[in-house]
Amino acid sequence: MTATIAHRRVEKSLLRRESLGPAQEREMFELFSQYYDHVDWQSFRRDLAEKTHVFVFREAGSRRLIGFSTIYRRALPDITPGLFLFSGDTVIHEDYWGNKMLQKSFFWFIVSSKLRSPLRPVYWMLMSKGVKTYLMMRKNFGVSYPREGATAPPRLAMALHGFYRQKFGADYDPAASLIRFPDKRGEVKQGLVTPEAIAQAGPDAAYFARVNPGHVDGVELACIAEIRFADFGAHLLKYFLPHRG
Repeated sequence: MTATIAHRRVEKSLLRRESLGPAQEREMFELFSQYYDHVDWQSFRRDLAEKTHVFVFREAGSRRLIGFSTIYRRALPDITPGLFLFSGDTVIHEDYWGNKMLQKSFFWFIVSSKLRSPLRPVYWMLMSKGVKTYLMMRKNFGVSYPREGATAPPRLAMALHGFYRQKFGADYDPAASLIRFPDKRGEVKQGLVTPEAIAQAGPDAAYFARVNPGHVDGVELACIAEIRFADFGAHLLKYFLPHRG
């Protein structure tokens, strides 16, 4: 049986943000703009400039850019003790939506981040205007919020609200955990994720669509996941050990 394109070999790199050249940045923007409306070059570069690392994925052989994700890793002691990972612009070419390259790469990044801070909390701060991004968090991290039927404990709520208030000010609504920008900022192109697809994706997807009905207009759901050593075993089983049919 011929392997689908999603299972073809991918070249994965974790780069320091400052190592990117102008041509690489433009290539990333061109891919990003294929999947998001109302994006502009200056806003894209501002988001990129605050990050510390970039995951870059290329098709083996052709070297075609097929995905990337930006992230930073910083301590923010004025909010709460711990290490903060903050995800920025992320896109994977639709031909590779079945590939686990981003999840695998992010797994090793969070392992190294937790090892840097074994006795302190490590938080992954995730803004989601797309259901696929939200589902990646919920499927991989047991301690993640917001979610159906649970309220974030005080320590995580302090980190969640403190982080997003500091970053977005009045654009952040803590009561709803939503970030509503006064201008349009990169909503998912219409037709890529339909209501029918969300309904078929399960209860977490339905919850996301219910609490963030404005996601189609670029409204972001402000999320937090705590990185725990207890999560790592499940990641190894899911992404790295062979599955038997």
